[in-house]
Amino acid sequence: MVKGQSLHACGDKRRISKVVRHSKLDIRHSTFSGRRRIEHLSLHAPAFYVFLIGVLLLVNGCLPADTRTTDVALEDVREDVQRSTAPAEIDANLLNNRTFGEAPMLAALVSRGELPPVADRLPENPLVIVPMEEIGQYGGTLRRALTGDVVQIWGPNKTLSESLMGYGRPDHSLIEHNLAEAHWFEDEGRSAFFRIRKGIKWSDGHPYTVDDVMFWYHDMTMDDDARATLLPPSVWMVEDKPIDMEKIDDYTIRLTASQPMGRILYAMSSDFSAYPKHKLKHLHPRYNPSANYETFRDSTTNAQLILQPGLPRLSAFVPVQWERGQRLVYDRNPYYHKIDSAGNQLPYADRLEFTVIQDEQVILLKFINGEIDLLGRHARISMYPTLRAQERNGKYKVRVAPVDQGPAFYVNWDAPDPRLREAFRDIRVRIAMSIALNREELSAIAYHNLLDPGGYSFGRSTPWYDRDVHMKFSEYDADKAMALLDEAGYVDSDGDGYREMKDGSLFHMTIDVMPGAWADICELAAEQWEAVGIRTNLNVGLRDIIWPRRTTGEFDIHFWNLTGPDDPIVRINEWAIMGASLPYWHRNATAEGPEWLREVTHHMRAAMTTIDTAEVNHHMRIARDLHTDNVPVIATGSGHTVWGHSTRLGNVPFDASAGDVRRGWSRAVFHEQIYIKKKSGSASPSGSVFSSRSGE
Repeated sequence: MVKGQSLHACGDKRRISKVVRHSKLDIRHSTFSGRRRIEHLSLHAPAFYVFLIGVLLLVNGCLPADTRTTDVALEDVREDVQRSTAPAEIDANLLNNRTFGEAPMLAALVSRGELPPVADRLPENPLVIVPMEEIGQYGGTLRRALTGDVVQIWGPNKTLSESLMGYGRPDHSLIEHNLAEAHWFEDEGRSAFFRIRKGIKWSDGHPYTVDDVMFWYHDMTMDDDARATLLPPSVWMVEDKPIDMEKIDDYTIRLTASQPMGRILYAMSSDFSAYPKHKLKHLHPRYNPSANYETFRDSTTNAQLILQPGLPRLSAFVPVQWERGQRLVYDRNPYYHKIDSAGNQLPYADRLEFTVIQDEQVILLKFINGEIDLLGRHARISMYPTLRAQERNGKYKVRVAPVDQGPAFYVNWDAPDPRLREAFRDIRVRIAMSIALNREELSAIAYHNLLDPGGYSFGRSTPWYDRDVHMKFSEYDADKAMALLDEAGYVDSDGDGYREMKDGSLFHMTIDVMPGAWADICELAAEQWEAVGIRTNLNVGLRDIIWPRRTTGEFDIHFWNLTGPDDPIVRINEWAIMGASLPYWHRNATAEGPEWLREVTHHMRAAMTTIDTAEVNHHMRIARDLHTDNVPVIATGSGHTVWGHSTRLGNVPFDASAGDVRRGWSRAVFHEQIYIKKKSGSASPSGSVFSSRSGE
């Protein structure tokens, strides 16, 4: 059961006395336009954007003058404690009598004999959700935007994912039952049992059982020929061997491993843990001799599983229309397994739509104009002044909350240029690059003071956070940075202001970054690195250009938010040597080390294979210190997330600041219990014209 609790929209702020040079909204790269170091801009802007940019500039003109300081009045966006008027617990009689409420559109189908009654569609023990504020109202469409469909597939995926377990809302640090109603451990954690809710059905009405979980695990995830990736996810491996999964009965599975499975609950909380065997087995050679693996892989791509209509789902909404490159439409799932605490089947909204809009500034404009209900996945810190300035119109609310993630520069330990590879592997160079960054300036100019400066370490929300460790190598000291570069043998021998490699060639590097505010941050960082003599260029490109370069190792520096500081074990592939070509910033680590990273891997693996909290803490603190002392990644600190929602929505959480390891903003915003407010005089679902009750 999910309950509301006291929340604040933001954390402590830093006061910067520096006057902002660019407090107004930057349209694309207007702040740093025309700089020679932007080598490649992989964008094609339609001509009509000239008009839209002009409109945005007019909107931006409403902002305070540039002479003000960058202090952000975060107190203004704080809300009172979010309390719910919904019942804290469901009436037992509703469950015993199975008198559930349902959406009018579904009740109409029931009355025509086209759909079973809601009592027959829900499981024996439905999952009860206490709405964030109140019992909602049925109907309407939730409107969101994406900058792409296939390339932005993780937006819908994180929004709609349902697994045996799930991260709590609003307290994302909790793990709660979801499709499973119970779990337990035996043999000191070497065996784990999960019992799923009896009576859950796929969106086509077919029963969901352990067979679907087994199909996902054995026939998709662990089948080397069926799986698209070279290796199975490391979270399902213990001592380099797959965790064994077996069926006990139709509703119970047992997982066993040679060591305690200390992270199995986290593994069961991420994305999907079942696919409909009754719809996919005919494509699998194990069940159909005439089938082939190539066809099976083509039929089970992420796009096919998440975007394509026709495949049954367990999520609150199921795809009904995919206009490629334009729109994704999801309708309510009539068999969804959750109800509110008044007994009404969720979701409240009839439909969820994603409109594909490639330009984030156009998404911002449409949100301000009330054409989009939720702005989060593509919200950027640079949008904050405009969002705050236009909030007074009453069409939306702005939310600000702290997160562990912040901008980070992933230097490639196996850079294509062997000279740069040698430089990046020198700890003196990495420390110099870190302390050459003026994080206070980055926060003030590019982050509107919504970045708390810090170094490369585990985040504040982990049990292993230590402020002194977190701040290591983060204090700005350009003189020391230059001395370290000199000591490492990278000097400016010809006096042109740039250092040379050891063979006399120019010391230069390129940052891969996506367009928008991130490119502005990189431009500032490039200026600061050039100030200590390192020639720095930017390669600006869309995600579908930048991401493949990351996965193949064809980059010098990859700019991204620091991945997994809120729970490094969940994203262990970024922090340890978990297989060939991992981590992506040091693809040759398996063969070449360094020794400290091998030691990190040992301790993180040990933390994964114990259920003793003291042991976990011991190993993770050692791993933390090894990472921070060796600064393999240049982090900048912990940021704040900025997002917003339409005032026509009810039950929107005040806090949707979950990090990516807990499925990010898209999941934390809790779509299934958000509702669209009706006109004055409308009632809530139970007992109103907006719902029907089965059995009454």
